[in-house]
Amino acid sequence: CARLCLSNMVCSVEVISSGFFCWETGSQPGFVSDLLYRVLKLLWKFMRSYRMHLNPNWGLSLHVFILLQFCHRLLCLSLFNPRPIKRGDILPPEKGREVAKELGIPYYETSVFDQFGIKDVFDNAIRAALISRRHLQFWKSHLKKVQKPLLQAPFLPPKAPPPVIKIPECPVPSVNEAGYLLDSPLCADVMFVLQEQDCIFAHKIYLATSSSKFYDLFLMECEESSNLDETQCNKENTSKDVLTSHLETNYDSDEISLKSVDVKIPAPENTDSLNTLKPEPGETIFAARSLSSWGKGFVSVHKEMQVNPVSNRMCPVTVVKMDSSVQAGPFKTVLQFLYTGQLDENEKDLTRLAQIAEILEVFDLRMMVENIMNKEAFMNQEITKAFHVRKANRIKECLCKGTFSDVTFKLDDGTINAHKPLLICSCEWMSAMFGGSFTESLNSEVVLPNINKTSMQAVLDYLYTKQLSSTQDLDILELIALANRFCLPHLVALAEQHAVQELTKASMSGIAIDGDVLSCLELAQFHNANQLAAWCLHYICTNYNSVCSKFRKEIKAKSSDNQEYFERHRWPPVWYLKEEDHYQRVKKEREKEDFALNKHHSRRKWCFWNSSAVVA
Repeated sequence: CARLCLSNMVCSVEVISSGFFCWETGSQPGFVSDLLYRVLKLLWKFMRSYRMHLNPNWGLSLHVFILLQFCHRLLCLSLFNPRPIKRGDILPPEKGREVAKELGIPYYETSVFDQFGIKDVFDNAIRAALISRRHLQFWKSHLKKVQKPLLQAPFLPPKAPPPVIKIPECPVPSVNEAGYLLDSPLCADVMFVLQEQDCIFAHKIYLATSSSKFYDLFLMECEESSNLDETQCNKENTSKDVLTSHLETNYDSDEISLKSVDVKIPAPENTDSLNTLKPEPGETIFAARSLSSWGKGFVSVHKEMQVNPVSNRMCPVTVVKMDSSVQAGPFKTVLQFLYTGQLDENEKDLTRLAQIAEILEVFDLRMMVENIMNKEAFMNQEITKAFHVRKANRIKECLCKGTFSDVTFKLDDGTINAHKPLLICSCEWMSAMFGGSFTESLNSEVVLPNINKTSMQAVLDYLYTKQLSSTQDLDILELIALANRFCLPHLVALAEQHAVQELTKASMSGIAIDGDVLSCLELAQFHNANQLAAWCLHYICTNYNSVCSKFRKEIKAKSSDNQEYFERHRWPPVWYLKEEDHYQRVKKEREKEDFALNKHHSRRKWCFWNSSAVVA
C-alpha cells in the first residue's frame, strides 16, 4: 500500500510558503486512483545499465497519471547496488536525460552522500505543483510569478585528497644482531688476549663509540703507527692490498717482502699459490707499546696478522693484552654491554662485573650493576637511553671524520670511508657483500659505479643514524634510486616524503612544479617509489588542464598505462565538461525563450492600453 513519507512539510519557493505531503506508492499504480497528486516523482532504482529502458510498468503508470489533469511529472534516478560494479555500469547523466526526453519530463540527479540535488528536486516539484494550481486559481497574482522547473547545474565532484605518504616502521638493528656480531666476529679488527690464553675478537667501531676509554686507546694506537700512513691507519687494513702487489723474493735469504706496484698482478691460479702471498699468522707489523702507565687493566698494544675465526682469512688486527686480573667471562659481558647497551639482570657474578667495569671506566655499566644490586633495576632504562644517544652521536662523528674506518667506497666523484661492522648490521645488501664470498669482502676498497658522493653520503648517514639528512646538493631521485638499489624501503619512504614536502612547499610559494612532477613520475615508478608516483599521478590529474596546456608533448610521451590513468582520473572529469557545456547551451536557449516571451507579453500589454486610449 501507499506509505506516507513526509507530512505537512513547509517549504518556501518563489517567496511562497507551501505545505506538502510525500507519498510512496511502491511501484503500484493502482493506488493513484485513490489520491489526487499534483506532482509525480518517478524514483527508479536500477542495478545495471541494461535496465535503463522503458518497461511496461512505466507505461501503465504514466497512462493512469496522464488521465489526472494538471499532474506534472519529474524523473529522479538513484543507483541501488551494494555489490561491486564495473566501470561500464556507471551511467553518465546524458543517459538519464534521454529517458526523460522520451517521457517528456524534467530530469534531476540527487546524491544523498554528497547532499547534492535533493533541494532542487523538492523545490522544482513544488514549482510544478504551483504551476498546475495557477490554471485553477488564475486570479491569484502571486502564482503568476512562479517559474517553471529550473535547470539543474551539473555536479562537480570534489578533488580527491592527495595520498598520504606512509612511513613504514623503522628497521632498527636489533640488539641480537650486534650481539651476534660479537659472538661471530666477522670483519673483526681488534683481539683481546686475556691471561695469556683466551682470545676475544671484537670491532673497534663498536667499542670506541660506546666507551671513551677504548676510543682513546684505539685513537692513540692509530696515531702512533709510524709504519702506516694516515690513510692506512684510518682503514686499519693493510693485507687487503695483497692481490694488487707482487713478491720480490731474495734467494740469498728466506725473507719475503711485499711491494706495492701500479700494475695489477693477475690472481693466483690456485689457493696454494694464494697462501704463499700471505704473511705468517702472528707476524707483528709494528712494535708493541706498554699500557701499564696509561690505564688499569691494560698491558700492551700492538698490531699483527691474524686469521679471522669466521672467514678464515688473514687480516691485520690490533692486539690488546689485558691484565691477568681481567677474567674472560666478566670481560665478555662488558663487551656485550658495549655492543648492545643492555645488561641481563640475572647475571651471576655482579660484584666481579662491577670491578671490571670500574677498571675499564665503563661507568654506565657500573651504575646499572649497582642499581640491580640495590633492587632498583627500573632506573636502568634512562641509563640505556642516554647510552644509545651518546653512541649514535659518536658514530655520526666517526662517519664524518672517517675514524676507525675499514673500507673505502670509490664513487664517480670521490671516495667515502665507512665501517663494515656497522654496515653489516644495518643493511642486508651490505651484509651479503661483506659477509659472503664476494670479492668485496676481501678488499679495503669497493668500487660503486654510477653513484655520486652526495647520494652515498646520505645513504651512509641513514644506515648509521636511521634518519634522512638532506642537503641542497642532494638529488632526491638519485637517492631514491640508490636506496632501491640497496634494498632500503624505509629510506625510500623517507625520501618520498621529503620530495612531496619540497614540491608542496614550492607550489604554495607560487613556483611552477608541473614540469618537475612530470619528470619525477616515471622515475619514481621505475625505482619502486610507489607512494611518490601515486602523489605525482594525483597532482597531474587534479591539475590536468594546466599541465596539459603547458606540456602536451610530455603528456603524450608517457606510457599508455599512465595516459589511461590520466583520462580516467582527470579533474574535472570529461563527463562533467560535457554536462557543463550542455547546461550552458540549454541555459542560453531558455534565456532566449524567456526574453522573447517577456517581449511578447510587453507588446500585448502596451497594445491593450493604447487601444483603450483610442476608445476613450
